[in-house]
Amino acid sequence: MMENTADANTPLPPASLSDTSSDTATAHADAPDASNRLEDEFLAIISHELRSPLAAIKGYAATLRRQGHRIGRAERDEFLQAIDEASDRLELLISRMMQLSRLEAGALMPHPVPVDSVQLIREALAAAEYRWGSYPSLAPSHTYTFEMPSQAPMPTVLADLRLQREVLDIVLENTVKYSPGGGLVRVTLDTDGAMLTIGIRDQGIGMSSDHLERIFDRFYRVDARLTREVGGVGLGLAICKRIMALQGGAIWAESEPGVGSTFYMTLPLAQPSDERQ
Repeated sequence: MMENTADANTPLPPASLSDTSSDTATAHADAPDASNRLEDEFLAIISHELRSPLAAIKGYAATLRRQGHRIGRAERDEFLQAIDEASDRLELLISRMMQLSRLEAGALMPHPVPVDSVQLIREALAAAEYRWGSYPSLAPSHTYTFEMPSQAPMPTVLADLRLQREVLDIVLENTVKYSPGGGLVRVTLDTDGAMLTIGIRDQGIGMSSDHLERIFDRFYRVDARLTREVGGVGLGLAICKRIMALQGGAIWAESEPGVGSTFYMTLPLAQPSDERQ
């Protein structure tokens, strides 16, 4: 048996230094690879999301042009609605890409003012019911309820009305997209200290805990069959996170697979000095 005669003062062999350098070099080499993978994934997603509505528009338009005289009125209306929906999808994608870019560059900043939180929620719910009611295939039997504490009136909040409405629209849109079987969408308001908390809970497919932080990253989408079917490039929640942070609030989610998800948003309460401005 060989004995290890090296003591504590024995210097490390040069190979160890070489190994460390090799590991560092490998880490640096991996960084561009990771960046390239993200870029490739982004280009693949954007290419798919741009091509899909364009293909639908081109296909239906070409059919109407070539065979319009043989297509009945009901089928013609169906084709025109499909073109309209594909155009809306394309417009939304481009709009969100531009908006997120402006938010991240600091070119789009919120201008918070005192806002009636109850009216804000009611208007967002009314718009959601109208918007998704126009697309029965996407909104089968969704029921919206609005609950708030018994004390009245609810305090006003400091928010950019237009941008906060957009946050609510995006979250409510997700409750429909990821609840294919319909169900109850429950919206709540509560106050805690100097903040108002808005909760939006659905009865959709839910998600596991490892996705909850990443869903607010740009272009991140839960890797599940349904999430691929509903479309989107993973920009909506990234926009929400940026807007909420710029308003002095926050957004996060809790979820359970097969049960549903709850999205929470906090906004600062308006102070008397804000009301007088």
